[in-house]
Amino acid sequence: MLQDRRGSDARKLKLESAKSIRALKITESKLGLTDWCLKEQRKSISSLIFVRWLDQAVYRMDGSMDNESLAAYECYFVMNKKLSPYEMLQLHESGDAPYQIHFVPEDVRKICVELAPLVYLDVGCNRGQLIAAVKKGLNSRAVCVGVEMNAFAPKDAEQVCDRVYSSTFDAAIGRLKADYPGGFDIISFADVLEHMYDPWEAMVLAKELLSERGKCVFQIPNMGHRSIIGGLLSNRFDYELMGLLDVTHIRFFTPGSFEDACQQAGYKILRKVQIMEENPQPVLSAFSTLIAGSEDVKNFLRILGVTQINLPLLAMWQICYVCEPL
Repeated sequence: MLQDRRGSDARKLKLESAKSIRALKITESKLGLTDWCLKEQRKSISSLIFVRWLDQAVYRMDGSMDNESLAAYECYFVMNKKLSPYEMLQLHESGDAPYQIHFVPEDVRKICVELAPLVYLDVGCNRGQLIAAVKKGLNSRAVCVGVEMNAFAPKDAEQVCDRVYSSTFDAAIGRLKADYPGGFDIISFADVLEHMYDPWEAMVLAKELLSERGKCVFQIPNMGHRSIIGGLLSNRFDYELMGLLDVTHIRFFTPGSFEDACQQAGYKILRKVQIMEENPQPVLSAFSTLIAGSEDVKNFLRILGVTQINLPLLAMWQICYVCEPL
């Protein structure tokens, strides 16, 4: 567990860092941060401190954090507002961004446990958090394998995975086929495809690795969320350190476009799970009222493609699909 001192320091630094760069330097020294943090622009240093802090956060098996880690996490977002896209990318490359710390995607975890694979592959396994959670749910009955291209992660992932391939997915295909000739019962891509240059090829290649009863679980962010639409209407498309506009996302999908991709890659969609905002009803009710309003408003919303049918998309963060080959 995180020591009480760390939690106390986190709360203290949250108050002091805005007042004194000296406090940041002291904490930087105390945590033993690398020279990478010593930038000319000190505005980012508080963010980097908390990213390092998050790297030591204590995670429960369901992906949630303990109270002290949550305190540091909240501090991190308070301090993180000034990072440029360039700085965000540097942070990702260092392995210290929140995405590398990686929350367990709960819906993917539940689905994988429910499907009870005997041999399971997680593509983009990061530090193995999802695999650890799945193994716990299955009482460690499954053989769990990970693929991770980022150099900082496989060493940690090896602690929970039966085997980890430090490679891109396409480069690992041959070895995965040779090492697991019976195939995988489940292959998960949890918030991974949007980071790939060619996710469509990855979806096709994945079919070659499935067992006779094998299925793929894909989770993607929804580019039709109201925050993105609102940003576009405000002349903004701002990348973020994590989230729907994560600076490392290079491909973008809506549920409709991804379902087309599934069909084109030769998959049948068996199930889909929508990951909604925590309290979507006020948003949906407000838009429902607008749709039922004057003709001018209706026409405007129609131009934007907002109808009663696709209204839930506006409050949907992500969507998860369970698919099998046609």
